[in-house]
Amino acid sequence: MSRPARLIVHLHSCVLLLVGLLLVGTTARAGNDMPSVDYAAINKALIEDHVIVRYGALADAAEIFATTVKGYCAGGAGSEEKLADARAAYQGLTDAWAGVAHIRFGPVELLMRGARFYFWPQGRGRIAAALTDLMASADRQIITRERFRFASVAAQGLPAAAFLLHPDAAEQPRMDRCLLLPVIADNLEEIAAGLLSDWRDGANGFARVAMTPGPDNDYFDSHAEVTLSFLKALHTGLQSIADIELKPVLRDPQLAFLPPAGRELRTMRITLAALAEIYLGTEDGRGISDLVEQRGVDPALDPLMRKAFRMTRETADTIALPLPRAVRDETEREKVEKLLTQITALRQIVERRLARAVDLQIGFNALDGD
Repeated sequence: MSRPARLIVHLHSCVLLLVGLLLVGTTARAGNDMPSVDYAAINKALIEDHVIVRYGALADAAEIFATTVKGYCAGGAGSEEKLADARAAYQGLTDAWAGVAHIRFGPVELLMRGARFYFWPQGRGRIAAALTDLMASADRQIITRERFRFASVAAQGLPAAAFLLHPDAAEQPRMDRCLLLPVIADNLEEIAAGLLSDWRDGANGFARVAMTPGPDNDYFDSHAEVTLSFLKALHTGLQSIADIELKPVLRDPQLAFLPPAGRELRTMRITLAALAEIYLGTEDGRGISDLVEQRGVDPALDPLMRKAFRMTRETADTIALPLPRAVRDETEREKVEKLLTQITALRQIVERRLARAVDLQIGFNALDGD
């Protein structure tokens, strides 16, 4: 089959999603007959079963990474086995971050935690330059746990750790590698622990703040506003995959995110699963799909959303090569293009139909530009 023919075949499946954007529910009720929805219960379930669970996993993975890096650098840095352990711990921490990075509201907004944990400009030069500057700096006090938070964000997070752990990305001598890796790992552990604590602990924990909106709440006026934060997390998470992770690499394979090979698609698959959980809910919890059912204004939407998530995740699973190689391969590139089409369609369904179905309005976000 020729390339144009194959494109027609895979785009046909995507049309099923795009058609859904045009099918506005015909069973919408008049305003006075509109059933009430329990935003508060959905928020509680998502906070307890999605957010806090995932930040807990992040804190655990960051602690393991810090411990493993210290074991590698403390007299055992010449060991290939210990280096392999450190790389595996890095993968585990990156997995955990991929599962919670879509939560862009709350404590992650404080102290530039999100950017410090995972800073990625298009192109690797800024990270390499930041690491080189730190290694050459006469101010060795900056390379301490107490002051490292004030270093360039490009040198603080997971991408910087990836460069130091993988010689194909940053050919630094072993001593240089261990000059920065332990303090990067400590920094990540501190950020992750702070995120979990700030959400979970105490009377002023953000979980309590989000579950008690009202006139005296500095963040949320209503339970619906909290649900909107989760809906925006779903919408922006899909947009981020499309606009930041896929489109640039389709234009230039060298803009792929991180080593080792296969990391980019592994991150996308985990993120898609996490975003699906916001809608579908956890096995023991509830999600935004419950609100669609409660309100009942668009009966065709829930089957469409479930099908869209299933098709999109299946497409991601079919891509057999690491992303930079996949976009150079004719067959695999078609799969990447199909994935981009499906994610874009899913995001539009969220924006145009899901928001309306749960009586919320998404508006603009930081990725929309001017």
